[in-house]
Amino acid sequence: MCVSPGEHRVVCPTLVEAVEGDAVTLGGSLSPPLNLTPYTLDLKRLDLRDDVVHVYRHGQDHFPPQSHHYRGRTTLIHEDLIGGTVTLHISSVNLSDSGPYQVYVPDLKARCEFYLTVERKANGTKRNDFSTSGPPVGEETESEHRGDGENRKTARAVILPSLLLLGTLLVLVLVLMRGEIKSCIERLRGRKEQEPENSLNLNVEATEDQERSAGNVVLL
Repeated sequence: MCVSPGEHRVVCPTLVEAVEGDAVTLGGSLSPPLNLTPYTLDLKRLDLRDDVVHVYRHGQDHFPPQSHHYRGRTTLIHEDLIGGTVTLHISSVNLSDSGPYQVYVPDLKARCEFYLTVERKANGTKRNDFSTSGPPVGEETESEHRGDGENRKTARAVILPSLLLLGTLLVLVLVLMRGEIKSCIERLRGRKEQEPENSLNLNVEATEDQERSAGNVVLL
């Protein structure tokens, strides 16, 4: 069947979304439908110099020109080509797979373009991008926020009762010490009051002894 260039077009979604680590399906459908098995198909990444994602020529996949970034990760479903549909699976997508793509049928001059967006996993535990192997600076998950809040609540629950108990013990110690100090002061005052009286009694007794001694001498 003779087909003139420009009679067909490839229809594909403008945006494809995926999560890193998962597989994603790219491609489009020829309108009006046509058996694409004998045609050449090119899938390219438009923002890279090494742009070949997958090539199909002469009824089979053609891997030599494929970018090293996609090598071993792409699978073209040949059965879908019979109905005019291009279905390409990419396994284990990563953040660096995000970008603009193109499906192109050169003999028909039919093409479509779309954008693939790869989102980071919510827990941040799986990272396949080539730029870094660690978590980004300042990134915190919801569980970390929740854990920090619970730790702060636990710390407050332990510290506040401890402070109250320490304050109560301190007040009791001060009260007891105040009573002891007061008792010591009273005992000291009692001793000081008794010392002058004892000294006076001793002086009186000494004077009486002297007077008796003097009387005895006169009598002799």
